[in-house]
Amino acid sequence: MQMMRLVRGLGILAAAALAGCKSLDIPNPTQPDARRALADPNALEAVAGGTMRTWMNTYMTDPATVLCTQANSCTASWNNDNMNFYSSLDADGTRKQRSWQNDPALAASTSIANQWFGFYSSLSSANDVLTAIRVAKLVIGTAANTKRSETIAQLMQAADLAEIAINYDKGYIVTDSTDISSLVYADRKAMRDIALKKLDATIALANANTFSTPSGWTNGVSYDNTQIARIANTMAARLLAYWPRTAAENAQVNWPQVVTYASKGISTGGAFDFTFVGDGNNFYPEILTWFDDMTSGRVHTRLAHMLDPVTQKDPWPDPGGNPQPNSPDKRLGNGTFGTAAMVAGYGNIPKDAGAGTDFAFSSQASFRPSRGQYHQSNIAFTRWDCDGQDDANSIGSGFCPFPVLMAAQNDLIWAEGLIRGGGDLGLAATLINNTHVKRGGLPPAAAGDGVAGLLKTLYYEQEIELFALGATPFYNNRRIDNLLAGTPHEMPVPAKELGVFGQALYTWGGTGAANSPTPP
Repeated sequence: MQMMRLVRGLGILAAAALAGCKSLDIPNPTQPDARRALADPNALEAVAGGTMRTWMNTYMTDPATVLCTQANSCTASWNNDNMNFYSSLDADGTRKQRSWQNDPALAASTSIANQWFGFYSSLSSANDVLTAIRVAKLVIGTAANTKRSETIAQLMQAADLAEIAINYDKGYIVTDSTDISSLVYADRKAMRDIALKKLDATIALANANTFSTPSGWTNGVSYDNTQIARIANTMAARLLAYWPRTAAENAQVNWPQVVTYASKGISTGGAFDFTFVGDGNNFYPEILTWFDDMTSGRVHTRLAHMLDPVTQKDPWPDPGGNPQPNSPDKRLGNGTFGTAAMVAGYGNIPKDAGAGTDFAFSSQASFRPSRGQYHQSNIAFTRWDCDGQDDANSIGSGFCPFPVLMAAQNDLIWAEGLIRGGGDLGLAATLINNTHVKRGGLPPAAAGDGVAGLLKTLYYEQEIELFALGATPFYNNRRIDNLLAGTPHEMPVPAKELGVFGQALYTWGGTGAANSPTPP
């Protein structure tokens, strides 16, 4: 297996150094077993499927929770995943004292490290599968099964590289053809470009081969090759749209290219969400366990006010809080939810005909006042709670089906590409209305609204429809300069990685630069 397997304990460059250092070329007793595993077709197929689980679990965990709260979309005062530290406000209402804590001596450094090592772990497995198939010529039962594993490994290779590009200022470009003994950092633009190239390769592979993935790879949902191609197209559109760190960079996006990808994405040809099924253990969407549970996470009052400007005040009115809503948006409605038996524990109003589909009201202020009443909100998120009870079998405990990419997300990225790229405003309005009207019951957007009017409605849908979809709220607010002053716009290389060879620690956010200089 690649020496990159040492990533969790030593860092990627350490692995490369060991690979090229003859004086440390000592026998590894686990290496023969690793070679045999990669020569076993059944084991290799399991590795291919496992890359999807590793990628998903990484994508849906810390710092996704932190980033959603930094965007003032999600809110929680608990310091699990370091949310309280990174999302709280300084005395002046900014986050100028809350840069990324990129120091191994600081507990909050874990939020920087988690996705770096998680995505590179998934990438390592994907590269192992591709190497076994392309170099060792391993056949997994049949040619079709082999192509299936190759395509999924190619998809996950691209997806892992894409997340590093979106989240970090730089990274390592590691593919199945990389000599890891000579790794150097690549800037985030180069990371984006190689990820896009690998997504193009995935699309070509998926379109050229017929297969369906085992449902066990997502713990319940199978995808055929045409759907994998559409997933890759949506990932490509998302990468281009979510990569910018500032409004200035957002203006430079190749929006016609975004349209090209999104027009072949998961909202086309029979729309579907890229969905996994939680089991509370191996498939665990951590961000939803926090924010699809009204006892642990809430919808920030900034969004609650968007949903109902009349009743939901922003900031939260201390100490009485906000009253039951009467939102024109059917996703909130009158906020009723659950049953009478839940009222004592949840502060809900039992569900009636005016209930919303996605959000609910709670009379309880569930967060510690001493940590800042600005964390409080009376609006909870309930969309992915599959039994409507917020109980031990709900998404709040890690169960139920949940999306990692949504058809609506593809529509909104597509619409934005049309609006910002000089495309068909009528089509853009139609794409926005797929959720604004059909799910929200709100007045339709129209081409006559013009660019400014359509962008306003688009932004509303991005906030409401895509709430807590991983770190999506952060990316959408980052690229329009809508983060509070001091909020970092990206993450540095983790201290654990830098420390392997004594590289200087550095960070982003706070009183320093919020984000790195634009790459060449």
